Amino acid sequence: MVGAPVLIVGGVATLGGGWLPAWYRNSVRRPVMFGWAQLTMAAGLIIFLIGAPSTNTLHLDLAVKAFGAVVWVFGLTLIDLADREPRRR
Repeated sequence: MVGAPVLIVGGVATLGGGWLPAWYRNSVRRPVMFGWAQLTMAAGLIIFLIGAPSTNTLHLDLAVKAFGAVVWVFGLTLIDLADREPRRR
């Protein structure tokens, strides 16, 4: 549960001031996309960890967990895209 607030703070810091953690400074080419990726991963973790236990039915619980996992994986995909060079025209 500690991971989501850390990702939220990192995402806001990246979007607000362009700050990146030291271990990402050499590899991240698009800091804005990296900030959105951190916020997306935090949302996925929150949905997975808090949204699923708040439901009372088994099928809805599984659907909410699956949706949280998909949002989290989308955030990982955005982090991968933030590491790549933008296309040149």
